[in-house]
Amino acid sequence: MLILWGLGTFIVGSVPWGYVVAHLRYQTDIRQHGSQNIGATNVARTLGIKAGIFVLILDALKGIAAVGITGAVFPGHPWMTAIAGFVAIVGHVFSPFLRFRGGKGIATGLGAVVMLSPLAALVAVLAFALTVGITRIVSLASLAGIVGVMVCMALVSPHVYVWGFAVPAVLLTIWAHRKNWGRLIKGEEPRFGKS
Repeated sequence: MLILWGLGTFIVGSVPWGYVVAHLRYQTDIRQHGSQNIGATNVARTLGIKAGIFVLILDALKGIAAVGITGAVFPGHPWMTAIAGFVAIVGHVFSPFLRFRGGKGIATGLGAVVMLSPLAALVAVLAFALTVGITRIVSLASLAGIVGVMVCMALVSPHVYVWGFAVPAVLLTIWAHRKNWGRLIKGEEPRFGKS
């Protein structure tokens, strides 16, 4: 049962909505454009804000579904809901539908955080919005959101959520952004809304 649950959660997270939307609606392979990432930011830059928002919602729903379904099937097991959120992010980052290459996990992680700690989700969104509004750099804003989640969950969430979700999720998403950090250091990271 646990193996099936883990596999199911991984598959839920691994659906590459950015690729699917770009392919079905716009007849294009999003991996051949912009940053070549399947996430909402690259979709928005390449195909427009509406497409990006649509993909953002779909990716967030993966995290919401993973945590929500787990909580319904295994009530009273916070470790399982925490791990479900993390496994959904793993599925997004390492999608088997795209030869284990996927997105960076921010939207899927946000969906999981909405279910685990709405306050941490609010802090993350505010930190992201403030940072992107000032710098226009989405990867830097994502880092601000990640830090916001970590700090908020450490202060107000059960330890099982911190260690079962927040810590591994933060480490994975930071790793997934490794190329962005290199470009930031060199001053080469693109600003949203600018070519």
